[in-house]
Amino acid sequence: MRDDFSQRTKDLLANRVGWKCSNPNCRKATRGAGIGKENIINIGVASHITAASKGGPRYDENITSQERASAENGIWLCQSCSKLIDSDVNRYTIAKLKKWKEISEQMAVLDLEEATAEEQHEDKELIKFFVQCFDRPAFQDRIYQEGRMEDFDKAIEDTIIALNTGVLRTRDGSILKKADGKSSVVNIEWREKLNTICDMLVALRKRLKIAKDTGAYSLYGEDDVMYCFYDRDLAIWFDSTREEILKILSSICEEIGIHGLGFPRKRYEW
Repeated sequence: MRDDFSQRTKDLLANRVGWKCSNPNCRKATRGAGIGKENIINIGVASHITAASKGGPRYDENITSQERASAENGIWLCQSCSKLIDSDVNRYTIAKLKKWKEISEQMAVLDLEEATAEEQHEDKELIKFFVQCFDRPAFQDRIYQEGRMEDFDKAIEDTIIALNTGVLRTRDGSILKKADGKSSVVNIEWREKLNTICDMLVALRKRLKIAKDTGAYSLYGEDDVMYCFYDRDLAIWFDSTREEILKILSSICEEIGIHGLGFPRKRYEW
């Protein structure tokens, strides 16, 4: 009678080595996509370090049936390496296979750490790009200092596009820089903050349109390029909203160790 592994034990052995062969000289991936949209191919094998039944490779009569079927007695291998270890038991000893298993589990941890470090680096580069998108007069001047409201609105629109698509344009529409959009940020908390910022930018544009339609500001000067807000509270809202946007962005910058942006804190002149 064989002391076979349960499916749970097989999955545990595979997961602990990232579904890669535990032979340090192989480390072949053992799972991947099949032809069908829902098909998965598995070429890995949960092999026994000491045989599952008497007469098998490296059989140990001194351990119990439960121990033979436990994860401690298993090693995840590709099919080629599984056949290899059972074909030459003198070369592939119990001690050697246990060492393989230990090394492979350690390498799986390193793989995760390297992947995480790479993701963090990519996130940091994206955040640096987004900071550049906000380093413009639309996020540096108070609303009563703005010249053309149409230019202000366009700057906010371009910033929204840059956040969503990773394309930063100049005022004349030329592409200044390209990156990835905010959906590519792996850090969930940072991505949620960027989504909040985007929502606030959309709110700025909507409220600016309402202000124009309701005559909340007047036009004066040559070519109607100067503006004066009648609604002091609305003007304060435009400034405080942009200040809050930069605070949220700067909170991410603080986490990655780069300088954020600040909105000028000055009293209003009326």
